[in-house]
Amino acid sequence: MRKKGAAERTRGEEGLTQRELVNILLRYHAVVKVARVYDFNNQIVQEQIQLLFDGINAALEKEGEVVLRRRENSIYVNGVRVKFDYSNYHIYKFLAGDFQAKELAAIAFSPEMTLDELQRFVRILLRKDLDPKSPHAEIILAIDAEHIDHIMVEKIAPVELRVSREKSAVRMYFAGIALLKDVFEKQKQRGAFNLNLTKRWMQSIFNHLVDDESFIYGLTNIKNYDEYTLNHSINVCILAVALGRRLGLSREELSDLGVSAFLHDLGKLEVPKEILDKPAQLNEEERSIIEGHVHHGAEKLIELKSARRLPLRAVQVALEHHLKVDLSGYPKYIRKKTVSLFSQIVKIVDYFDAITTKRVYRPRVMTREDALAMMREKSGDEFDPLLLKVFVSMIGAHPIGSLVVLDSGEIGIVFEANPHPAFQLRPKVKIIAALKKSMVDGEVVDLAEIDPVTAKFRRSIVKSLDAERYGIRVADYFLAKAS
Repeated sequence: MRKKGAAERTRGEEGLTQRELVNILLRYHAVVKVARVYDFNNQIVQEQIQLLFDGINAALEKEGEVVLRRRENSIYVNGVRVKFDYSNYHIYKFLAGDFQAKELAAIAFSPEMTLDELQRFVRILLRKDLDPKSPHAEIILAIDAEHIDHIMVEKIAPVELRVSREKSAVRMYFAGIALLKDVFEKQKQRGAFNLNLTKRWMQSIFNHLVDDESFIYGLTNIKNYDEYTLNHSINVCILAVALGRRLGLSREELSDLGVSAFLHDLGKLEVPKEILDKPAQLNEEERSIIEGHVHHGAEKLIELKSARRLPLRAVQVALEHHLKVDLSGYPKYIRKKTVSLFSQIVKIVDYFDAITTKRVYRPRVMTREDALAMMREKSGDEFDPLLLKVFVSMIGAHPIGSLVVLDSGEIGIVFEANPHPAFQLRPKVKIIAALKKSMVDGEVVDLAEIDPVTAKFRRSIVKSLDAERYGIRVADYFLAKAS
């Protein structure tokens, strides 16, 4: 089975359309549903299997392989996430549950699969005598016994492996801080740094975003006030790559964007610490020194570019990431008419992380919801409207890491976004305080869950709270998940 987890296609590349993706899952869903109602040899069942076979064959001719994969809260076909809406969300829920019950992470169909093979495979999936403790093992044995050569199944990762993925993400995050710290130290001594190592770290960001986007967003709640520039640059880098991925940039472009965001504040090395951390308002001279960091950063990167094949766009980002879309801000340009795409992306994520981070001169920080609301008010002046719209959609109505009150009286932290448009207001929430009780280490609940008795949602978000005000360190809960 070809592994495509780290190589999800970006929009704009040729491949199956969303309609074709949904159609394959619709046919698969129909086969399993009708085969549970009618006899397997019934004409209705056989017609649905034929339709599934035709759909898979059409996709095989186009792509050479068809892999249905369930990962976290989504279903993918050949590495492309299938987008469900309210009308077909029940299909996602059914398939996700069916895959989980059978311990299946993926089903792969390869060329030369026959209709007879597909029929026999469906029979295996419908068996009622599968051992609930190890259904995947029995499915594998049955596939071998039936000599089904062109359909393969992959077992779902055990809990230990899923947790290790989160540990790997945390290691990735702090490795980035250590890497950037090394870059800064070498630059103080006018030394070189390892660009290839930096690019490999960008690849790691992409892989982790594909595996568990919500958890990576959760890590950007980490705020180290003592090493603000390093911590801030890592958050900006992660969010920039995530936004670039949403915009459909190629892998090479994402790597260049990541490097550009990684080094966007390199010029702050030339700004005295007493000015960077001044608790009072800056005077005109001090502000001029602060604003000069964009020139210093660009100069340093120009020096590096000649010897290190650094992306030219990194120089642009270092120079332009404080320019507004209307070309106000700094540095001042006379003839320039536009700001580069990478600079506009970094501008948005840099601003977002900055105003949601506590500083000596900003003792009160904005919640992520308030930050997005304020940024929307600046759309068209400070930020490009289209890019900001995509960013706001990416972060979500209830951003990962938000502290929320539920109508159940519980308090929780938004842990995972719901990937389906119809349920954007219903993320997964970790309960940290129960009704009329003190702090608890509660479960992660799905706000899309329906109470079968009342046929209503079990829980809903009432309002958001300022975690800082209540002394709650949101990042600790994400780090604890990986421990």
